[in-house]
Amino acid sequence: MAQEALKIWMEVPADIRSKLLSNVWCPDCRTAVTICDYNAEFSGGVVVLHGFCATCGHKVARVLEGCQKRPEKETKKSSQKAKRALNHFIFNVWLYGDYPPTQTNRIIRKIQIAETKSLYNFAKVITQAFDFYFDHCFGFYNDFNRPQDSKKAYELFYDLDDVEPPAPHVKSVKRTKIQQVFKQPGDKMLFLFDYGDGWQFTVELEEIKQAEKWDLKPVILESIGKAPLQYPPCEDEFEEDET
Repeated sequence: MAQEALKIWMEVPADIRSKLLSNVWCPDCRTAVTICDYNAEFSGGVVVLHGFCATCGHKVARVLEGCQKRPEKETKKSSQKAKRALNHFIFNVWLYGDYPPTQTNRIIRKIQIAETKSLYNFAKVITQAFDFYFDHCFGFYNDFNRPQDSKKAYELFYDLDDVEPPAPHVKSVKRTKIQQVFKQPGDKMLFLFDYGDGWQFTVELEEIKQAEKWDLKPVILESIGKAPLQYPPCEDEFEEDET
């Protein structure tokens, strides 16, 4: 406590400290004197200098108005509570852009993910939810019929150094957070994975809910339908098996 009081006192400009030290009331001398051999302490929440009169040696003290005790530092736990609440976004993701899905052909994954995750991380979660390898380029687009004509587009090409720069309107998937793209329930984007095979996923934000705890780990809440093989056997392989 004394160290904190002394620290606050030493933060007072030197010229002001000098004036205060030479203007302390001494009850014996009955005048303002200079305090010496002093120490700083808290009393009633303010800093007080306790020392001795440089003239007669009597004990003297000086209350430093305006030098209050600082609020105690927040603990790690309380500082976390002070942070802005974390929201979890819940998405329905349909394979093949099958929206709305039919009862006979539904391949859906309900995914919960933190709003602060990047589109890159989201893409990885989506592919893994459908048992795909995360081994191709991809992008998010707002035009489901002609992705190349999308006014809003986010591509991995933006983040790669060894490819041609994408169109000016295309943005990064690694620097863009989910909350920057999906604003409210009902917002949809096309997730196009592997431009060769052209796997298409309809990604729709279903719900936004406040997280009960600061947990960034994504969760697959529901899995409906069996996902197709990302790399099905070739016809030549079937013929070899038959022989």
